Amino acid sequence: MKSYPSIQAFILGGGKSLRLNRDKAFLRHRGRYFIDIVIESCASRFRSVHLVGKRYEHPQLSGCMDDEIRGVGPLGGILTALHATGTELNFFVGVDYPLIDEDVVAMLADEAIRQHERGMRGLIPVMPDGPHPLFAFYAKSCSSSVRSCIDKKSLRVQCIADHSPVHYFDVTAIENGPDFSVLQRNFVNINHIYDLKKIDK
Repeated sequence: MKSYPSIQAFILGGGKSLRLNRDKAFLRHRGRYFIDIVIESCASRFRSVHLVGKRYEHPQLSGCMDDEIRGVGPLGGILTALHATGTELNFFVGVDYPLIDEDVVAMLADEAIRQHERGMRGLIPVMPDGPHPLFAFYAKSCSSSVRSCIDKKSLRVQCIADHSPVHYFDVTAIENGPDFSVLQRNFVNINHIYDLKKIDK
């Protein structure tokens, strides 16, 4: 199995889950907590895995950290991670992607490395439902861009791409890539009760 020792992974777990009214990290898919699924999937590929915005114990976690700036959504967690990381390229994923597929992650990592070598500071995968900026790669050098977004109160994660060269990657255009059904499930994130019913089909 291919691994990426030059990339650290950061799981963003600090959301309030207002639409679900429960902590998404401890929702279950096939009897397992979302947080465990995502940790283990990242640990199989990357140099280390850190949890941002939450405290949790797991043997494959290298550490947990609190958001440096609270109340600014995922950008606070991304800024915290970029300040702490020891690698230039980093993978970020929300804890609400319980169908994360290791092979899809590896495919994205390969492309993120290629784009970084071309001068891009990040990679955001794009599916038919739109971009997925919380299942993406950002360089440590994006930290000033994240800070600018926070200072301007532009709290959409895609704001990073307004200040840094970030490649939007059409995942479905890859030749000999995973089947579309695999890709589609990989990028399902859980925001509502009815999303939970979809992933158990």
